[in-house]
Amino acid sequence: MTVPTKYANSYVPVKYFLSSYRALSDGRSGIRHLDERLAEATFLLSEWKVIWIGTCAVLRTAIDLFRVDAKSCLSPRIRNEITAEWNAIKDQREDHAIFWDFLRQERDNVIHEYQWRAYEQWIKPDGTFRATRLSLLSLADDDAKPVLLMKGGPFEGRNSLDLLKEGANWVEARIFGAIRRAGFDPEERRGLVHFQLRPTLTGGVLSGLSDDATQLDPQA
Repeated sequence: MTVPTKYANSYVPVKYFLSSYRALSDGRSGIRHLDERLAEATFLLSEWKVIWIGTCAVLRTAIDLFRVDAKSCLSPRIRNEITAEWNAIKDQREDHAIFWDFLRQERDNVIHEYQWRAYEQWIKPDGTFRATRLSLLSLADDDAKPVLLMKGGPFEGRNSLDLLKEGANWVEARIFGAIRRAGFDPEERRGLVHFQLRPTLTGGVLSGLSDDATQLDPQA
């Protein structure tokens, strides 16, 4: 990774050095946008589908990017833990159904068949559902609120938005777990060029530079 030397004094949290986390961050933006759209009294039924498809794809991509992060110029400890995390996801599928049976499957359904398992419903204040009206614009004139539910598969009947949030939390747990096992804090700020901690002034002396911190190679 080439980092211009003009950023030598720029520090960001460790998590942002990972492509997988940056993709996750974009996925969370999609979730917030979908949440806001569903909270509106009126909405175009077609609009949620684009947000849903894009968000599922980005969250699935975040996991695929583990293989990119594993080959980056970060600390070998982080690269090794990212590799170990991906191997665990791949080899222990029954423990990671949220990825294999939801994020990955939903994205593949769209790519190969242009189908998805989320569908719109209207839920009344008493918890019962009413049928979705066959019009481009649905009006909630009986205090019913729009909700997305899952059909088919192991997540049948689940709230689709809640499942999407659960998926994002699972992705974050995988990323943060790998960073912490490597001996770093996801939130600690390190230099964009040298990957060292920001120096602090203690008793008139700069401290905080780690002698054993693995540096990013500006020419890598």
